Amino acid sequence: MRRHWYWIPVMGVAGLALLGGLRYGLPRAREQAAANLRALTQRLPVMPAPRHRERILVLAPHCDDETLACGGLIAEAVKARASVRVALATNGDGFHRAAERFLGEIEVPHKDYLTLAAERQAESLAALSTLGLPAHEVTFLGYPDGGTAHMWLNHWAPDHPYTSQFTGDSRNPYPNSLHPGAPYAARTMIDDVKTLIGDFRPTVIYCPHPNDDHPDHWALYCYTLAALYESGMLDRVKLRLYLVHRGGRGDWPVPPGLHRSEPMVPPADLANLGTRWQSLPLGSAIVNQKQRALTQYRSQMLVMQGFMLSFARSSEMFGTLPLGRLPTVAPGTIKVDGDAADWRGIPVAIRDPVQDLAKVDTTPAADLVAVCAAQDGQRLFLRLDLYRPVSADLAYAFHVNFLAPGKVEPPASYVLRPGQETPGFQFRAVGRCIEMSVPLPATQPILGIILGADSRLDYHLLDKTAWAMLRAK
Repeated sequence: MRRHWYWIPVMGVAGLALLGGLRYGLPRAREQAAANLRALTQRLPVMPAPRHRERILVLAPHCDDETLACGGLIAEAVKARASVRVALATNGDGFHRAAERFLGEIEVPHKDYLTLAAERQAESLAALSTLGLPAHEVTFLGYPDGGTAHMWLNHWAPDHPYTSQFTGDSRNPYPNSLHPGAPYAARTMIDDVKTLIGDFRPTVIYCPHPNDDHPDHWALYCYTLAALYESGMLDRVKLRLYLVHRGGRGDWPVPPGLHRSEPMVPPADLANLGTRWQSLPLGSAIVNQKQRALTQYRSQMLVMQGFMLSFARSSEMFGTLPLGRLPTVAPGTIKVDGDAADWRGIPVAIRDPVQDLAKVDTTPAADLVAVCAAQDGQRLFLRLDLYRPVSADLAYAFHVNFLAPGKVEPPASYVLRPGQETPGFQFRAVGRCIEMSVPLPATQPILGIILGADSRLDYHLLDKTAWAMLRAK
């Protein structure tokens, strides 16, 4: 559905160029769109180039994301003689379409996904070498492609690991990774990211934006937050965010394909949603270097060359998101009754783009708009606002990790089905609002939460918010 709605919020900018194509022809529309994109980027603050004394850690979900989003940054940092390290969370061993094309197989057995992983590791090493980064500054973590979000939500403990549907493994099978044999569990991955942070001591970390559509991308944001929290580094390391997947292929980056002179700009639905976007200008020599690095991904160029080359632009784009606060209210202030007046003065914790549903034919009642949260010392209160009145055909869920002193607890998922009783917690759905409350854990102090929400029809995800960390005062 994003393909239909992308241009509406910017009708006075790039959207008018498309409509102008009806009158002046497609070439004129493309020229105007390019000019408008440049104008948009001029309003983005310019991010300072990497400096000599910086220690830059790039965390990437798959073998290629580090170059797609940060290739120019890495080349600039190497040029400035900054310290740079890249860590790949997965080896991209679950990309079925790439495995089919690269290996020439229709039915791909488990062992051949490991072959694809070895190829993708080699591609990242070749690409990063092209950018000037030696192999000893690259770390492979070896977690399952397409499985890290499942680990975060459902496979937290090492004795309950996730099993990859592609490789068939429930433990890391890669001997050249940081922790060979590690169980596919969220706790293990958090500890590995903590090890990276502790060993390298970065001053700035680059990781995926929580509004990235790909589950491995938003999950890596959660793992990064958790590792920084448990390391006591949340306020000591700058966290910069990048975007790779937003909307269907062709929706973003815009315009699609190789446009080396065009800047990278935020998607329209994320341009004014709380992220402080900055632009890193890239000279033509760096753009050339990045484009050469992208061509090292042979397995990926076979299936999505246009998308890959869309990231060879005259700038890269990074954002920062301030961490939120979990407000404390007096007992009895908030009642789970659907009355919005109880929430006056409580800031929105998460804003979600409107009309960004994954499927065109789904009900507007699935479209999430905002999440609010508060606590009174005994209970946690959550509120979910929708684009249209709640539907009894859908399920809505909050996912909450409580922050204990020095430790992130496993997530609790609260699934709300309007019109049905849900044992264990209170909730009420009225109009476009859903409220719920749960008791705070009584065994230890709660210093905050990590929070996300989604809507589903049966088991099919329809919409989801970004994840956010909210710290108590």
